Parts: sequence; C-alpha cells; structure tokens
Amino acid sequence: MKRALLLIFCTICLSAVVFAQSKQSASQPSYANKVEIQVFPNPVQTHFSINNNTQVRDIVIFNLVGKELKRFVYSDDERYFLGDLPKGIYLVQFIDKEKNVLTTRRISKR
Repeated sequence: MKRALLLIFCTICLSAVVFAQSKQSASQPSYANKVEIQVFPNPVQTHFSINNNTQVRDIVIFNLVGKELKRFVYSDDERYFLGDLPKGIYLVQFIDKEKNVLTTRRISKR
C-alpha cells in the first residue's frame, strides 16, 4: 500500500514538473533560444563590441550581485566603454525593443 501511494505521488509530481516546463517554454518568444550574440574581445580591457544584431535595443552591464552599472543604447559597429569599471567578472544583458531579455553573456574585465 505504501509503495502504491508513493508511486502515485511521484507520478503526480513528475507530471506537474513536465507540465510546468512545457508551459514555460511555450510562453517564451520563439527567438529566445536562437539569439546568438558574440561579445568581443573577451576579456575586455577598455571597450567591447558585439556582432551586428537587429533585435538588440539596449545593452546593460551588471556586476555579479545584480547591480546595474551601465546602460547603452545599441548601435551598429559601436564600441562600448568599460574602462572606468574595476577588474572583474560582469554580466552583459541584451534587451530587445519590447524590453524582453534576449540573452545574457558573461565577460571578464582586465
């Protein structure tokens, strides 16, 4: 009896997890998994660039605690200045026109 109840409980939990994952992936934009943005050079010394991407509107720099440090408006062939930040690891978040996060990349500042 205990095994049967445990089996039923595990089946219900597994079904709930699968349902939640499928619902979450269905709510994401179709391009969420297809966005390929390259940050170069990495590690960064003073400036960085990204490959041309028509979906990007804003570029936001965060420290590892999650504090926003810098925000840039994307422009083709632009170089973004990080020379005033101390050495360390930062997160670069790319935002589209609808203010959705396209992707987040990790960079190293030297």
